[in-house]
Amino acid sequence: MSHTKNLICIVLLLLSCSGSVRSQDETEKAAEPSTWTDTQQQIEVSQKVSDEAIKDRFSNILKVSERIKEAKVTVTEGVLVLEGWTQDSDNKAWVDAAANRTEGVIAVVNNIEVRMPEQWDLDPAVNEAVNLYEKFIRSLPKLSIALIVLLLTWLVAKVIVSMATRLLANKIHNPFVLRMGSRLFAVPVVVVGIYMVLQLTGLTNLAVTVIGGTGLLGLVIGIAFKDIAENFLASVLISVQRPFKIGDYIVVDGHQGVVQSVTTRGTVIMTLEGNHIHIPNAIIYKNTIVNVTANPNIRKTFVVGIGYGDNISNAQAIAGKVLQNHLAVLDQPEPQVLVDTLGAATVNLKVYFWVNGEKHSATKVKSAVIRLIKKAFDEAEISMPDEAREVVFPEGINITHAQQQSSEKQHAKTSVEPEHNATEADLSNDVDDIRKQSAENQLSDSDNNLIKDE
Repeated sequence: MSHTKNLICIVLLLLSCSGSVRSQDETEKAAEPSTWTDTQQQIEVSQKVSDEAIKDRFSNILKVSERIKEAKVTVTEGVLVLEGWTQDSDNKAWVDAAANRTEGVIAVVNNIEVRMPEQWDLDPAVNEAVNLYEKFIRSLPKLSIALIVLLLTWLVAKVIVSMATRLLANKIHNPFVLRMGSRLFAVPVVVVGIYMVLQLTGLTNLAVTVIGGTGLLGLVIGIAFKDIAENFLASVLISVQRPFKIGDYIVVDGHQGVVQSVTTRGTVIMTLEGNHIHIPNAIIYKNTIVNVTANPNIRKTFVVGIGYGDNISNAQAIAGKVLQNHLAVLDQPEPQVLVDTLGAATVNLKVYFWVNGEKHSATKVKSAVIRLIKKAFDEAEISMPDEAREVVFPEGINITHAQQQSSEKQHAKTSVEPEHNATEADLSNDVDDIRKQSAENQLSDSDNNLIKDE
């Protein structure tokens, strides 16, 4: 009996201890804060940031970013609803991330549409045109100042060129070299002025990059203006060396005529037909130049054949006398009549004589001399037979009496060449007429002529 009571007491003691332990655990659990098993943000009952403040804040963000077109923001109980459209899906993702980071936003409803750009959408072009117009209006003050600086640069450079021309006029007599030398003094002023203009318009970096950095512009200009640069250098050399002057009759590259002018690009000559020919100076300088009028004396030659039975010395004396008596043939250098060759039927005499090309036409004088020598040979009965040929007479030969031959000979004597010929009455030089026409029909101003008379 006593053992039974002791067992019951032990059981009751154990039950009371377990109850106290359970109540202590429950008390500790009640004192600990409650935790969430999921990872989502806790939704608070009391709202720290007002819906209106969230709306204003995020509306300003969208306005500054300009990523969403026709953007509309609504906020209700911390739930942010976005509406609008964009042509780039990255813009939609960016806005969604920004909304989730905004303070006071519980949830984001992103209703932004991603639209494909229209094929004939002119809005970008119109917007770009408007932007360009606004930039132009804003840059008008700078452009105005740049134009004023450019005008002042031109005026200062012009004054410097004028002063340099007056200072160098006594030392440099070549007009082209004088102009080029005086303009070199204005180069620093022009460079500084252009730099200031580029600085005002904001193009300095661009100019330095293009010209100094890549060197592409210089290469393109060098290739494009190769011929122009070559002609300019040839103009300088022609102006300094003076291989001809205005009015000279020259032959170059198959062209011949009277020099009219020499510019920085080419030389203008007038042919005997009255045509203007513009030859690039590079061709003039690199080719052989024949200056016909550099020496006024021109030598002419021709060949006349006499029969083998004629006296050669007598024929030489007769031809020489004709040359000495002709007013257009020069005495010095002395004319000559020399035996040239022995032909098949003739002894060929070669006649040499000189003509003053400035006063007379060498071609006209030659024509007159040939006619007069032929007349003198006829009067002296010096034959001038044709080349020997074999002649066949299929119908035989008609024989005439001596009386008929005498009459024919008398008729031949009456048809002797006259002393003067109307076509040779004027022996003046044709080049003089071309010089007059060239002076009356100038293609370039005298200021642009590099070899004009001092």
